Amino acid sequence: MKSHYRAVVIGGGVVGASVLYHLTRFGWSDVALIERAELTAGAAAGFHALNADPNVAALQDYTIKLYREIEAESGQNAGLHMTGGVNMASDPQRWEWLKSAWAVFQSVGIETARLVTPEEIKEICPIVDVSDVLGGLYDSNEGHLDPYGTTHAYA
Repeated sequence: MKSHYRAVVIGGGVVGASVLYHLTRFGWSDVALIERAELTAGAAAGFHALNADPNVAALQDYTIKLYREIEAESGQNAGLHMTGGVNMASDPQRWEWLKSAWAVFQSVGIETARLVTPEEIKEICPIVDVSDVLGGLYDSNEGHLDPYGTTHAYA
């Protein structure tokens, strides 16, 4: 083991593995990852794409695309399942917030989201009671993944 590194990443979870992946992608070869046990020995995580901050929304869109790339590069299944998701509003303030979130998505070029009516929500998910729903924000670019598989795909 070397005694000097340009960067040392502490933690072998999905974030640490992602940082190491990106450093090597930018040409850094003298980097190390330190983990107290084994990769993914700590907390597991998922992802949620609804965010009205334009920078975070763009980062999340990039990350979802990246998961497909690292699966192809590594041959490791990240367990990415794009199921789509709908966030609903049953009060005017929440409905205004969802509309503003949709506008942010549009402003940063994320075109997978759309505003939906209660009737469309019922078509998407028939078991949902939409009697008090004003509308919703549907995004086909939402889903879930396997943190273990994702971390190993990065590594």
